[in-house]
Amino acid sequence: MKTWHGAPLLLGIGLALATATMAGGNSDQLLQDARSILASSDRLESDQIKILAAFKLIEQYESEEGPLFLNAATRNGLPRTPKDGLELHYAMLELQQALIDKTYTARNLKYFRKILSGRKFETSAYFPGAVEPPANPNTVETAQINASQSTAWGQPVSGQDNPARRATGCYLAPGSIAVLRVPQDLINKGYSVRVGAHSWDLTKKPSIKRLDRVSIVYPIEERDTLIAHPLGGGIYIEVPYEADAGVVTIAFKNVVRAPFFSARSFDQTTLAQWNRTERKHPAPWADFESDKFMMQIPTAWLAQVENPVTLMADFDKAMDAISELFGHPLVRSKTVLYTQPDVNMRGSANFPGYPQSNYPYNPHNPGEVRHRWMVKGPQYADWTVFHEVGHSQFFSKFRGEVEADVNLPTAAILSKKFGWSLDKAFGYAIGDMDHLTMDEIAVMWMVTENFRQGNEMDYSNRPGDEFKYQHRGFGKYMDIVNLFGWDALGRFWKYDNENWKPGMKVPNNNDPVDDRILRLSRAAGADLTPLIHFWGIHPENPSRLAAAMEKEGLKPSRAVYDRLQHYKTVIPMDNEAFRAHCKRVYPNGVSGRNNNPNFGPGWYEAQLPMYTEKQGQAAQAALQDIIDRYFTNR
Repeated sequence: MKTWHGAPLLLGIGLALATATMAGGNSDQLLQDARSILASSDRLESDQIKILAAFKLIEQYESEEGPLFLNAATRNGLPRTPKDGLELHYAMLELQQALIDKTYTARNLKYFRKILSGRKFETSAYFPGAVEPPANPNTVETAQINASQSTAWGQPVSGQDNPARRATGCYLAPGSIAVLRVPQDLINKGYSVRVGAHSWDLTKKPSIKRLDRVSIVYPIEERDTLIAHPLGGGIYIEVPYEADAGVVTIAFKNVVRAPFFSARSFDQTTLAQWNRTERKHPAPWADFESDKFMMQIPTAWLAQVENPVTLMADFDKAMDAISELFGHPLVRSKTVLYTQPDVNMRGSANFPGYPQSNYPYNPHNPGEVRHRWMVKGPQYADWTVFHEVGHSQFFSKFRGEVEADVNLPTAAILSKKFGWSLDKAFGYAIGDMDHLTMDEIAVMWMVTENFRQGNEMDYSNRPGDEFKYQHRGFGKYMDIVNLFGWDALGRFWKYDNENWKPGMKVPNNNDPVDDRILRLSRAAGADLTPLIHFWGIHPENPSRLAAAMEKEGLKPSRAVYDRLQHYKTVIPMDNEAFRAHCKRVYPNGVSGRNNNPNFGPGWYEAQLPMYTEKQGQAAQAALQDIIDRYFTNR
């Protein structure tokens, strides 16, 4: 403890040593000095001389070379694999990251406040963006937050017992040290304050376009908590799972305001308030939050937000469609979707997440809106957005459906909440192919060899897989909706939630076939076995399943019978009809280089010269076999 309390004396020594080290500096000397500090980087956790020397090195680098990602050598980022000639820039990147990771702790902010005050990285002007400190550091800004995160109901969803993030509408300027004051109920109860909304670590990305870790979390253990960040960032309260403090008011000193549109039940921003005040706040990122949806977008995008009241109402409607589909309460323990753009996608492909961060933007041109749906509404989103939300819901599925059923949320949102036809919503739900109809999608299954031979749909997870990322993989559910309504699926998954008990494993990707068919039939009020059989999932014990249906009074459905009879009439019966079907599926043609003949346009390209009347007749016969099997009395 004596070491800590001796900070003012050591600070003077550190200044002298750091100044001596910097004297007459050049690139080689900068690199040598940076490597010297990095060789013992753990000392950045508590050694103020090392901390000060590191900041002085960074300041000299920024003065001589320019800030990271803003100078000529790094403006377009850095390759993850070190490249000759860029050693100094990699060293400065590592040094800045080490300071964020090791130095910015609650203890250091107390004991090294004089050292850390005003210390910022000039790359903050690039990411997360430039903003000046408040004119009066003693001005008090207040914010209301929901400091509760109730126990989630039903089957678990992704990350449900992790902290919930709550926006404050406040922003920390780079280098500032601010004070957060909270009520007693939040002290030593697992709450924390996060500076910087971008919490994903981008270490595994092949290119480096910002520091990998840019979010700092401080525990709330006292009434007043110091917060600082050399990059600055939005300020958020992290609410632990099952916390119950309710709506509380917190206060800050030495922060700037960020544009914040609140559609929360306890605090609703009006359009007049937004236009008069909120949208004009200077922070480079804006927050949008309701009880069901949350996002950050660059403030430069706000010019494209026509009416945030309508925007957030539309996002709430979309979240309701997802909750209704999977049988969850409309207001859950945390938002159904939390999303933000970043300099890179957070993974190698699209991923779910809290936040969902699959949307790159360019900090060199922050006003360029690459993702219109964030400023226009969910009805403008491409299919991948709610595909990933589908993954996050952890709902039960037949085997093979893991990359198919997750497209249901897109169809539900567009059909239930925005008036799209089932045909158009179903088509758009994968690949934005809204030109497809339900009939065309059924044909895409019936023209396959597996259907003609009476086999199940291929779920091998190999190139010939007939479920993954394909409309026919979840066609059974869209047919259920077409015949029995969206509420039938809502009842099905709500039943799953009602019957889940803590500790039970949800059959996310391998729900036992017969039991699932029975539960789906119960939700629809009719025996769905023939419909599900048609879509390539065959019962495992048909006689036992039939007995279970009879016991529950679930009868074969005339609507299902008529649907199957209709499908017989749309099967292509010769090559000309098959080519017409192919043209409707792929209006721009299927010929291309390196097409894989096992799937997609490559499969159609391979089949075009081979499909004849024989294949059409075989498909009709296979469908008639299904009808005869289940509708013997018709």
